Amino acid sequence: MIKKEIPVKVSSNFEGYNYLSKLNKELQLLDFESIILDFSQNTWFEANLCAALGAIIYEANNRLNDISIEGLASRQKNIFSKNHFLASFGGEKISDNYATTIKYRRNKLTDEKLIKEFLYSELIRKPDFPKLSEGLKKEIIRSIFEIYSNAIIHGDCAEVYSCGQLYPTKTPPRIDFTIVDMGKSIKKNVCDFFGKEISGIDSIKWALKENSTTKPIEKNIPGGLGLKLICDFVKLNNGKIQIVSDTGCWQLNGNKEDSFVLNYPFPGTLVNLEFNLGDQSLYCLKEEEPESIIF
Repeated sequence: MIKKEIPVKVSSNFEGYNYLSKLNKELQLLDFESIILDFSQNTWFEANLCAALGAIIYEANNRLNDISIEGLASRQKNIFSKNHFLASFGGEKISDNYATTIKYRRNKLTDEKLIKEFLYSELIRKPDFPKLSEGLKKEIIRSIFEIYSNAIIHGDCAEVYSCGQLYPTKTPPRIDFTIVDMGKSIKKNVCDFFGKEISGIDSIKWALKENSTTKPIEKNIPGGLGLKLICDFVKLNNGKIQIVSDTGCWQLNGNKEDSFVLNYPFPGTLVNLEFNLGDQSLYCLKEEEPESIIF
């Protein structure tokens, strides 16, 4: 029996991503083991990061480890039951009467219609989500779906994990939505494409450039990370985007860009989208309303 203690606090920041990368590296070394993830010392685990934790657990399960979650405080257990994370590992589901969770999901690319319906109902239609025109709603959903599709196409993996959470008491109130794949990292794809060593951070920055792609030229599929529209929106909304892949951790916070080097490589890619729920502006496409805040 092996016990892994979850730290006191795991948030959507450098420290949180560094810890999750460390946990994954430790579990990668184990096969045919009984492993306990012990939350007894943990007081704060941001629920959107269930996407990353779930992906790490499934990877460990694929190596025939038996993983259990123990020591959850009642409040944490309540949230992880509302977002259906625990139900994926034998726990229960309970109703989310206040609609503060975005359900934990594992999706295949063939689930395109289901994913887009999920993004509309669970994310865009949240009561406090920034006001968007119908045209812009469709464009944002399309852009987020491209994160899913590129994770599968470029990451060469079968499934993508996602989960989200509203934080209405934060200042400003926010909603975080995290998408994770455990396939090839952005660095792996970019280094293979150029045939030379490129850092994790520089690989992410290159992939963010419009029209950047590592796809074979004969394939009629989108390249890059498909985040230009989301980045433009986040700058206006004063939200945040974080991308973690290999040892690269890149962040756009409003108009401020930062990057960090993780101590442990994260396999595949994690994208966290954070939207500012205190934003009262109305956003729309230029062709819909030329005088409004537009794209």
